[in-house]
Amino acid sequence: MKIKIGFFTIFLALSLLLDHTLFSFAAFLSALIHETGHILAAFLCKIRLRECKVGIYGAGLMPENGLFSYKKEITLCFFGPLFNLCTVALCLLTAPIRTAFSQYLTVTSLSMGLLNLLPICDFDGGRILYALLCLRLPQLYADRILRFLSFGCIFFLWSFSVYLLLRASSSLSLFIFSLSLFCKIFISERSF
Repeated sequence: MKIKIGFFTIFLALSLLLDHTLFSFAAFLSALIHETGHILAAFLCKIRLRECKVGIYGAGLMPENGLFSYKKEITLCFFGPLFNLCTVALCLLTAPIRTAFSQYLTVTSLSMGLLNLLPICDFDGGRILYALLCLRLPQLYADRILRFLSFGCIFFLWSFSVYLLLRASSSLSLFIFSLSLFCKIFISERSF
């Protein structure tokens, strides 16, 4: 399997690793755990992977044989957040040996797991919902439903980030993240 890493991803990874804080390392480890879940699911579903593209918004696994069933898609997408949530459970079960790192790992894994389950295009939750809808509805309707829910979720994240910016002068990263998601999903697609 070939691994392709984008320039901005390398820059982001280096900035996290050069930060020398436990929180940055925990965030990096949470992302690694998440992607390991996807790779394990591909192995269990007997999906041979041609390459893995790592970008700012996560990794994309490219199968060798093109498309696969919706049920395998659901399994593949679910395992990433599942691994994050299992990490949270493991950290909480080891409460007597609570360290700052385990608290950071709990927060970053919980955030990554729950955020990825949101029904947003290209997120695990969005892909799971799309596959479930396609099992019952034509793809056109599934696409429209997912785009509507994606817009609603991104708008909520953006509104919440604006509230936090105005109220507590924090959460600039959530504001930039939600704005970049909106541009990636709704504006960049229309420019073609």
